[in-house]
Amino acid sequence: MGWQFPAARRAADRQRLLAEAGTALLAAPDAAAVHRVAAEATAELLGLDAPAELAVDPELVPDEARDALDSLRAQVTLALERADLAAEVARRVSVDPLTGLANRTAFSRRLQEALGTLEGSGPPGDHPPGSPAPALLLLDLDDFKTINDSLGHSSGDEVLRVVAERLRGCLGPGDLAARLGGDEFAVLVPQVADEGEAVALGERMAAILRTPVTVSGREVLARASVGVRLARGDDEDPERLLRDADMAMYAAKTAGRAGVRVFDTAMHTRAVQRLDFEAALRRAVIRQQFTVRYQPVVELPGGKLAGLEALVRWDHPERGLVMPGEFVALAEDTGLIVPIGRWVLHAACQAARDWQRRFPLQPHPFLSVNLSVRQLQQPDLLEDVAGALDASGLDPDQLMLEITESVLAADQEAMLERLSGLRALGVHLAIDDFGTGYSSLAYLRHLPVDVLKLAKPFVDGLLHGAEEAALTNAILRIADLLGLRVIAEGIEQEAQALELARLGCPYGQGFHFARPLDQFAVEALLVAEQARHPQVDRRLIV
Repeated sequence: MGWQFPAARRAADRQRLLAEAGTALLAAPDAAAVHRVAAEATAELLGLDAPAELAVDPELVPDEARDALDSLRAQVTLALERADLAAEVARRVSVDPLTGLANRTAFSRRLQEALGTLEGSGPPGDHPPGSPAPALLLLDLDDFKTINDSLGHSSGDEVLRVVAERLRGCLGPGDLAARLGGDEFAVLVPQVADEGEAVALGERMAAILRTPVTVSGREVLARASVGVRLARGDDEDPERLLRDADMAMYAAKTAGRAGVRVFDTAMHTRAVQRLDFEAALRRAVIRQQFTVRYQPVVELPGGKLAGLEALVRWDHPERGLVMPGEFVALAEDTGLIVPIGRWVLHAACQAARDWQRRFPLQPHPFLSVNLSVRQLQQPDLLEDVAGALDASGLDPDQLMLEITESVLAADQEAMLERLSGLRALGVHLAIDDFGTGYSSLAYLRHLPVDVLKLAKPFVDGLLHGAEEAALTNAILRIADLLGLRVIAEGIEQEAQALELARLGCPYGQGFHFARPLDQFAVEALLVAEQARHPQVDRRLIV
């Protein structure tokens, strides 16, 4: 029969070896360890001096050892199944299922390991210049919500997968990319020579993401803002680095998006101030610490009062009046603009109706109120507007709602439905700051709007040359062909008002005519208007 294994162990020894092998197999952390234990146990059972393969020729195994070897094989099979299951569980808890990148848990673990290399290097700022240090880059896609809203979540998922693949192409040996959640990604570079190297990587990633992505037969942009944070000193921790990189990323978004910013301590100071400011703004919403100013809209030429635009101010208990430029962006980000906008709408409608009763001009000056993107996205917007009109008794024909061009970049079908619903209430709609954003004159044919508010840059350019004046004139002519009335914004000089009137612009507003007025100044204006102009039948909207 040829060569055979040495005499097998005694039965008692075989049972002891099987029990020891079973214990070792249960403790084996992975498949490699299972195979290692199996080889050693096989050698022990067969009386060999070196590990042996479990898959030996049964004909070469002594009869008295075959049962023990079969039992070992069964234990190994179960151990391998457990190891495979454990590996799959570990993979799932460490990998983002959509992109295949590391997830937040795995990324935080690797970041902690990278920070361990700095132990003993001293506090932040004491890390020797030029010494290698870990770098964290945090990326957040710009306007990703627009992709989801317009093309659907499946297309959004495809964009995320493409972004992940592009980030992989930017990685060097030892670098790690992760999807932290939503449209937020992170990259860990265990060692960079200096800040410039990390910034260069961030710029390379931002640049490659500027290339359009084709999904659902359309090209979309998946640009990203990038925040950079280098680890310095041995008291760093993953959460702090992520927080600081997030601040830098937010600064990149604020500065214009699709850029790269490096964290500095001033960002943390501003972030704390922002939190305090947000808390104060939330208290202001609860306590209704707001007031409304009204800027007159006048006829061109002549300056007759045609309407009033309602503009919100924060009546801060310590700072006094806070202008919208200081808090509206924060209100938009936090969603507080919705209750603020609702309050302004109700307060302005009530004030306009009260003035109509007290100052019976014919026709009454129209009221204009701004609607934010957030407000337009609310499912109960139509009920809010109808409620403000019912509560005040204001005629819907006397209310004009202003929307910005940016709302048209969102889900166009849903927005068109919402705008049509507003028009069905009988109110009028205006595109605010026309010419600075998304829409075009050709697209306006499909929108249920009545009025264009010509952006201030066009007014400023009137006196800067014939070419810019010709552009403004072209907008006025096309708007007239589309049956749209135009209100020129930001008129600050008499020469601008005269040129707009010459070009046929019917209405204007700006500091040249009046700054935003409180209710007492509005009432004084209405008294003067009654005295200056006889009652005539004129309307903004025809």
